[in-house]
Amino acid sequence: MNPTTENYTPGHTPSATAFLAARDLDSHGFFLAPLLQPGFDVLDAGCGPGTITTGIAEMVFPGRVTAVDLSAVQLETGRRLAQGREIMNLDFVAASACEMPFADHSFDVVFSHALLEHLPAPERAMTEFYRVTRPGGFIGLCCPDWGAVETAELPRKAGLAIRAFRDLQERNGGNTRAGAQLPQWLTRAGFTPLACDGWTEDYEEASAFAEYLALPLEMAGQASHALALREWAREPGARFRLAWRYVTGVRADEARFHRHGAE
Repeated sequence: MNPTTENYTPGHTPSATAFLAARDLDSHGFFLAPLLQPGFDVLDAGCGPGTITTGIAEMVFPGRVTAVDLSAVQLETGRRLAQGREIMNLDFVAASACEMPFADHSFDVVFSHALLEHLPAPERAMTEFYRVTRPGGFIGLCCPDWGAVETAELPRKAGLAIRAFRDLQERNGGNTRAGAQLPQWLTRAGFTPLACDGWTEDYEEASAFAEYLALPLEMAGQASHALALREWAREPGARFRLAWRYVTGVRADEARFHRHGAE
């Protein structure tokens, strides 16, 4: 696997985009909100359809938010959403989080949700996040931890299909335990940790979640696993709980250095 190659396992199909678009700042970026202030410049790396990004833009206005994604489909979806909500302080940029076209110290806050688990070299993205964060600026990261997901209560075939999805993502260069590794990635990049915690997302209606996993399995030639997920989702009471982990931090060392230097 080429460490510069990014392969987003769920794909950018309409159903995958609709699944992601159900997320917003309150539901999936709540841990970032205390770090946001009006006038802050914010980077959202791996913005997807922009439903979290627009909430950030509203909180930091008149500061600007820059949303980065490799997918033209996701960026266009985000642009339409921002235009529809008349959000004017939001820019969309096609770029890799591992090599961003921004100057050093460009942002007060760097945010990334559900991105690092898909990257073959997440440390490269973390290096970039540190580079573009201003001294004294903040970072907020969030990823799922599939290793903390309980599948024992699922039908056997559905459990095997979820394992197959994890294997597919790992073969694509991803890391399905990324959530558990966020604290060490944060500190290795040079940030000082502020908070580390998690929550469980409960999909009481399993159909959209099942399709999110089933379609990439089907496209990878694993139709039996895709079928198992879809059949499970049609069962009465089918539900799934996904474990999320988040960390926040501050670029504190250089901020201290600059203050001492000024003195």
